[in-house]
Amino acid sequence: MRNRMLRFLVLLFSVTVAQAEPLPMIDTHMHFESVPYMDLDGSRKTALAEMDRRNIRMSLLMSPPRDSFVAKRNQDVEELMPTVKDAPGRFAVLGGGGSLTIMINAVPADTVNDERRSEFRQRAERILALGAVGFGEMFIQHLSLPAMGPGHAYENVPADHPLLMLLADIAAEHDVPIDMHSDMVPQDMPLPPNLMSHSPPNPAQLTGNRAAFEALLSHNPKAKFVWAHVGFEPLLTRGPAVVREMLQAHPNLYMSFRLNRGGPMHPMALDEDGRLKDEWLLLIREFPDRFMLGSDAFYAAGERVARGASSQGLDNLRGLVDQLPPDLARRVASDNAALIYKLKFPSGN
Repeated sequence: MRNRMLRFLVLLFSVTVAQAEPLPMIDTHMHFESVPYMDLDGSRKTALAEMDRRNIRMSLLMSPPRDSFVAKRNQDVEELMPTVKDAPGRFAVLGGGGSLTIMINAVPADTVNDERRSEFRQRAERILALGAVGFGEMFIQHLSLPAMGPGHAYENVPADHPLLMLLADIAAEHDVPIDMHSDMVPQDMPLPPNLMSHSPPNPAQLTGNRAAFEALLSHNPKAKFVWAHVGFEPLLTRGPAVVREMLQAHPNLYMSFRLNRGGPMHPMALDEDGRLKDEWLLLIREFPDRFMLGSDAFYAAGERVARGASSQGLDNLRGLVDQLPPDLARRVASDNAALIYKLKFPSGN
């Protein structure tokens, strides 16, 4: 009798603790700051402190996408992997944001030859051999945003660039995802007025890129793409209707939420009070295995989030998860990311 009662009390205690502890999360998109300087060890310490505050059990670390090499700021898998080995199980690394993006940007699409393809493949496969779990942060169009500071670059390459097509093939061969930044332009359009203060570097006229992006997604259906920053759109072009169209058309497309409180605009997933909008909840219900979290936080030494997701932005990820029904919450918080990136992440803990 006493043993049965003891087992019951242990079980009751375990259930109570599990209910009290916030659901663990995986952040699939974060960076270590490199402006004005890099302190990767300091950034790691800051990241771990912020992760622990919010029960982010694991984060995917990557370089922001570069279009040119700057020695004092550049980072890729060679720099990032040694830094995170001191925190086993807390980080995984994506590669190519500090190398493959530069190679793509340096070669006009119509001049890609066999030599360039071979060099690109060698670098991509080297990244995976060094332990990266995927490629990122890659870019198609990357707008310069005032909120990201004066050094935030404008970057643009054709979505159907031959080297991006080759990267899709390499990713499919190795069954690893590609994290993609693409500020979508459905058709040619002027730069929105709120971004004109950053023109240049942003062009005053934006060229449509949706059709070319869809060509990239269709090129190799076995290549998985994680389209970053859904729910927080500088161009306000990726609203629920567009997201639904893209997910229906491309089974190999996934999306990661970056969340600010955005008021009434449809592309913003949260309202001004941090509540998930009904149309976004419906989307998650329709595609429960296609969404994950991706803060876009830039962690710097000195216990601060330097830019990208603010502390509120990180809290918004927790707020999103806490508003979802339990089965959807676990998928968005961790299970989808763990499956797609093949992460050793204990489900249910």
